[in-house]
Amino acid sequence: MPAAGRDLPTVTVERQPDGMALVSFLVSGHRQNVITEQVLRDLAAALESLAGGPSPRGVVVCSGLAGSFFAGADIARLEALPAKPLAEIEQLCAAGRDLFGRLSAAPWPSVAVIDGVCLGGGLELALACDYRIATTARHTSLGLPEVKLGLLPGWGGTVRLARLIGPGPAIEFAAGGEPVDGEAARRLGIVDACVSPEEALESARRLLEHEIARAGHHARRRRLAEPIVLAAEEGAFLEAVTSAVILGRTGGHYPAPPAILHTILTGAEADLAAAGGLESAAFARLATGDVSRQLVRVFRLGERNRRDPGVGRVDGEPDGDIVPAAHVEHPAVIGAGIMGAGIAASHLRHGCGVTLVDVSPEAIERTASGILDEAAWDRATKRTDPARAIALAGRLRTATHLSALAAADLVIESVLERTDVKRQVLAEIERAVGPDTVIATNTSTNPIAKLATALDRPARFCGMHFFNPVRRMTLVEVVRGPATSDATIATVVAHAKRLGKCPVVVRDSPGFLVNRLLMPYLHESVEMLREGIDPRRIDRVARAFGMPMGPLELYDMIGLDTAFYAGLVLDDAYGDRIEASPVIPALVKSGRLGRKTGAGFYLYDAKAGQQAKPARPDEGVPALVAAYALPARDTSDRIIADRLLLPMVLEATRVLDEDLVRDGRDIDLAVIHALGFPAFRGGVLAWADSLGAAEIVRRLSPLADLGSRMHPTPRLLDLARTGGRFTAEVPA
Repeated sequence: MPAAGRDLPTVTVERQPDGMALVSFLVSGHRQNVITEQVLRDLAAALESLAGGPSPRGVVVCSGLAGSFFAGADIARLEALPAKPLAEIEQLCAAGRDLFGRLSAAPWPSVAVIDGVCLGGGLELALACDYRIATTARHTSLGLPEVKLGLLPGWGGTVRLARLIGPGPAIEFAAGGEPVDGEAARRLGIVDACVSPEEALESARRLLEHEIARAGHHARRRRLAEPIVLAAEEGAFLEAVTSAVILGRTGGHYPAPPAILHTILTGAEADLAAAGGLESAAFARLATGDVSRQLVRVFRLGERNRRDPGVGRVDGEPDGDIVPAAHVEHPAVIGAGIMGAGIAASHLRHGCGVTLVDVSPEAIERTASGILDEAAWDRATKRTDPARAIALAGRLRTATHLSALAAADLVIESVLERTDVKRQVLAEIERAVGPDTVIATNTSTNPIAKLATALDRPARFCGMHFFNPVRRMTLVEVVRGPATSDATIATVVAHAKRLGKCPVVVRDSPGFLVNRLLMPYLHESVEMLREGIDPRRIDRVARAFGMPMGPLELYDMIGLDTAFYAGLVLDDAYGDRIEASPVIPALVKSGRLGRKTGAGFYLYDAKAGQQAKPARPDEGVPALVAAYALPARDTSDRIIADRLLLPMVLEATRVLDEDLVRDGRDIDLAVIHALGFPAFRGGVLAWADSLGAAEIVRRLSPLADLGSRMHPTPRLLDLARTGGRFTAEVPA
């Protein structure tokens, strides 16, 4: 039996007394309007209704759902595509393009009023209208994010956009996949005007009246139907430059951006029908590829995470009594160091006032302006918005004494990563706050159970591990201690989401989840260095696999001193397979701490700080490594990759066996968001499935003499024997 509301109409047509018609969309059962099969049927019926009755003078297309024009196509439709034949997918694209084409070819002019999210198929629908008006509201954004799912627009988006704003800007917009606000869309030429939400409908009417009077829509339609003829040298230059940029961004791993480039450049010079056919064929090829399948799965994992309250059932419906998450009104951060400042800035950036406490007035003075600059950073302009920084200044409160925490309902401690210091500060926090205040510690290594012994009420305490840099890194490990209550976890998970983060709940364990999976990868790179393998080769192989940087480059970014202390914790817990390397303390002792000091495994421009790029290997490192040399081994690039990455798979199987996470899919989400594990591979467990357990066992066999870190786990052997999979399906 259909769910309640399933058959409610999604499209409403209202004929106005002045001869205009209002076509509005409202898709029930979804947080945002999404294009479902019913929406397409209802739109077709609406167009038939308009064509069958008195012809309207003009049509305004808008949304009946506040803050959402259309968020794109229903993801379930995309998930079903890989199983379909190419010809059937091309037919589906053609059907949608023909439907939107009926809107473009209607005898009356149309204007789309875009207030809220307008993405993917939603923007393609808006592009099918003669005119577009966006609003200045902060929630208004326009984009073609299909590239992030390994796809390109399939309902005429590449065809119409290229003719509207030009092939070059269209390629950049579609291949980048990033949305823009209403004003930026106006500057690009995607929309005709950007007005306040209150003025949008009236502006749309005035625009239609103006264009009807001068028959402007006929001239625009003729212009947009014409092919774009580029001079041979202009086309060659655009293709060469854009190809180089795309290759630099994707490393050649993602087929959608080059497909967008080719489709737009080729389609621009063809007629509309031929260009549409090129687009459909390209979409079908991408939709049946493994990269798109993995990226759609990763998107599903993110959607599932957004529904997950952090307690009870993982799929968003807690077992038994529902544990409510308390809404945090007065958050506070203790510690004005790099991490504390980043956490405070994240609060400001997402509309939360925050109190920052540090015993050092100098530290607060040094940090406050940087927090405001960070919070007011504008992604579009790549610089701080001074007006926004001034506006946010009143929401940042600073203090040098813990009495400022009296009204706080969540306190995030982010002081020095030393157990004794943290325990002392946590005890002082507890004495300063009320009995219901949630206390969290930003730690990457300290066991929550050990820190909790400093508190009288450990049920309200948990870990909240942010990653550096906080603005860019979306994962937050929410670490559940033995005494942590469900209410505490639910509150912290909800608050992390309010900050735009992806929280993953993990059980207290040395290294938690991410560092436990990362350390074998880092450790093996140093072992290969000890065997005489060139550091540049090790890092090159990792990047070729799809990692954003190699393991030795990552060591330098983390800081070798930080890695040293993390390594001690993991060595103490898992020393049989994750030993503390003697090379790391030797580098630290020599003053080589990585990017922050200008030297680590590589040399850097110290003035550039964390933004510095490796210049060349530090020539002093081989002498330090030589003292701990290991026998050389015959190797290949594939073996290097296996040695780096297969130990991560083995550690992930142990994490599953120990129930460290509530669901194995959280492992894939975590490594993608925190370690940059290539999304096109779907995460470490999805990648393991692509190889197959039996193949992994085969690849580990010649590495067995390296020790237990390369020995198959019982779970791996069982999966190899049964042909089982590491991953589970993602529920709708």
